[in-house]
Amino acid sequence: MKSILHFVVVMMFLSCQRDITIRINDEEEEEPQEETGGPVDPSNAEQLSKSLKIAGAARVESPALPASSSVPDAPVVLNYDQTVSYSSGSTIVLPADISSVSGIIGVYIQVKGAAHYYDVPIKRQIDDVASIPIDLSSLVTGGTFILVCKYYDSNRRISAANEIKVTVTKPSNCATTKVSGGQGLTSNIFKLGNASGKIRISYDTYVVKDKIDVFQKGVWIGGTGPQTDRSTLRKALDCNVATESKGYFGKKSAFLFNYDPALGSDIEVVVSGCENGGTLWQYTFSCPGDIGNFDVPVLTTAPVTSIGSDAAKSGGSISNDNGSDVTARGIVWSTTPGPTVALTSKTTDGKSTGTFTSSMAGLQPNTKYYLRAYATNDAGTGYGNEISFVTIVNVNMSLDGKWLSASGLGIEISGTLGKFYAFGSAWQPSVDKGVVKIGDQKFKNISKVSANKWNFLEMAVKITAGVPVGQVWSYDGVITMSSDGKSITTTSNTMLDGRSEYFTNTYIRQ
Repeated sequence: MKSILHFVVVMMFLSCQRDITIRINDEEEEEPQEETGGPVDPSNAEQLSKSLKIAGAARVESPALPASSSVPDAPVVLNYDQTVSYSSGSTIVLPADISSVSGIIGVYIQVKGAAHYYDVPIKRQIDDVASIPIDLSSLVTGGTFILVCKYYDSNRRISAANEIKVTVTKPSNCATTKVSGGQGLTSNIFKLGNASGKIRISYDTYVVKDKIDVFQKGVWIGGTGPQTDRSTLRKALDCNVATESKGYFGKKSAFLFNYDPALGSDIEVVVSGCENGGTLWQYTFSCPGDIGNFDVPVLTTAPVTSIGSDAAKSGGSISNDNGSDVTARGIVWSTTPGPTVALTSKTTDGKSTGTFTSSMAGLQPNTKYYLRAYATNDAGTGYGNEISFVTIVNVNMSLDGKWLSASGLGIEISGTLGKFYAFGSAWQPSVDKGVVKIGDQKFKNISKVSANKWNFLEMAVKITAGVPVGQVWSYDGVITMSSDGKSITTTSNTMLDGRSEYFTNTYIRQ
């Protein structure tokens, strides 16, 4: 049975190192040394290949890589990025998903056009990811080259070749006019000075969604989505699954992050351009403290709906983020006007512009509340228009109790059994109030069919000297309660025995 290995080739563009060994086992790294020599042109395959430093690799003097295996169980490269772009000083990630029966133990790597290649053993795998650091001198100038990779298993069965076009850019300073690109991973290094402060990245990812992450010494310090581990940025997501919840957005906006030179002067910006959607993107990178002026988001509050005794719904619509990404949105409410996000009575419903819906819970019945939608960006929190509403009174939806009609006919109901009497004003049986005579008793069997509806079967029995002697009448019907629980209406479905009529009676809770 074949297993899938997520394989990552890691290339490091070193700015001031020479003869450094970066290992994939537990051995210690050598101390970096000052790098000397002339520029290395990426178009010169032989010169570029000889400048590579790959820990544990054996250089093989042959212009041809070993032949790929034609047997069925040879490793198969299932998926990899064919083009990547990184600037000097970056850690380049070249991901590949490989199907293998006996496990991948090494890879042959060649700069296309060079007269030699490298045989690189894979000595460690963590969470099915194998990493091989490839150190590329900072003396490499801007340009492109192609890496050819063949992976082999423990039986020396060799995969077909896969080629990756690598674009190298030199590190940039702050206030770069524009960086742009398309699908796949693109990394750029920005070399900053000793001045700390906030930095603003203004971006336009257009309609197709892309993701931006910012790292300082490999630690995430900002971006369009949630905090991301640098090692997990193996490749961009397919456009069909690149969602806002994962940090992918198609819009024009900006975000801020803090720069502390004590943590290192190199800032890496990684753009994940979603795959297979024809994406394009661009961004600019400000100097520390030069973030310009922008304002809080503009939004409106949605009308309150589904008002109950302890819950209600609302939401909002954010029409403009005013040049800075929305980092939180929702509604906030209080029993006093002007509620703010400092209150705990609020919701959090996403991090983008557009329309959203929010649900309130834990409200008190018969209480007036004041509500506002809110949205937060780097400039602060903006609020929508204020709306007030009143929760409804708790409704007693039980039939139990005494009910009296306008004509004085009374009903006494307890559980599923109801007794019908004719009542006077003091709730005493009265001969002259109608349907039941002294000595007769009337029973009603009740069953609930919905929140405010019951079926009933009613029967009047003649009682003499405490002994039932015969049925007076019977019929079935429906009891329907009003929405406030204060009145019920009884409607017969059949005619009273011995009569040619239906009836409807309304009763008020006493």
